[in-house]
Parts: sequence; C-alpha cells; structure tokens
Amino acid sequence: MAARWTHITINAGDLDASVEFYTSFCGLSIVRDRRLEGRHNVWLGPATPAGEDPIFVLVIVQDEVKARLDHFGFQCAAREEVDRIAEQARQQNILVEPPTDVGGIVGYFTTVRDPDGHIVEFTFGQPLKGL
Repeated sequence: MAARWTHITINAGDLDASVEFYTSFCGLSIVRDRRLEGRHNVWLGPATPAGEDPIFVLVIVQDEVKARLDHFGFQCAAREEVDRIAEQARQQNILVEPPTDVGGIVGYFTTVRDPDGHIVEFTFGQPLKGL
C-alpha cells in the first residue's frame, strides 16, 4: 500500500494568532483542539462532510519557531477571492506579493505571511487535476 500524505506540522509562537490566521484567511476549521486535552496544539482541516475524515490536517504546535518551510498553497474558486485575501492582508500589513498573473500552470496568485513568518500562497488557475 502506498503511503498517504496526512498532515503538515508547524510551530507557532502564538498558537491563538496562528489558529485565527489559518481559519480566517485559509478557510480551515478546527478538527481537534488538543488544548482541551492539556496539550499545546490544534489540528486544522478543510471543510469535510459529517462523518468523513479531512483529506489532510495542518497541526500547529505552540513552540519556538526554529525553521520555516517555503510556502503553503491554497486554491481559490475565483480571482476575486485572491484579490479579497490580498486586500485583507494589505490591511493587516502581512501582504508579501500582490496579486500577479503569470499565466500557464501558475496562474493568478498572491502571497501573505502568517503570524510566524510562514509564507502562504493563494491561487486561482493552478489546479492539481491533470498533472
């Protein structure tokens, strides 16, 4: 059986700020709040039908941020959603790169910074289907 990708784990200096960022900007929801179990991490995932497991989770652990990954990528349903996110990020002074259309398989995208400096990309026109 092939291995299945299930999660990414990042450290956060302020767990609450990171949960707020990933729920408000990325549309993720709390799948499991391990703070309720006395732990220092929260699992976030995409909207999932009742009774089904999420296709992946982002695990955010309250700890010193020692390393950053290059970036996370989220697909938006429309260019206007990319623009809305960029404007929200601009207002919060976390916009890294304004919306840009480079065409081809990259499409239209913007990048923002989460509370710990991780880069998050929001795209339109960059589907995984057909790779």
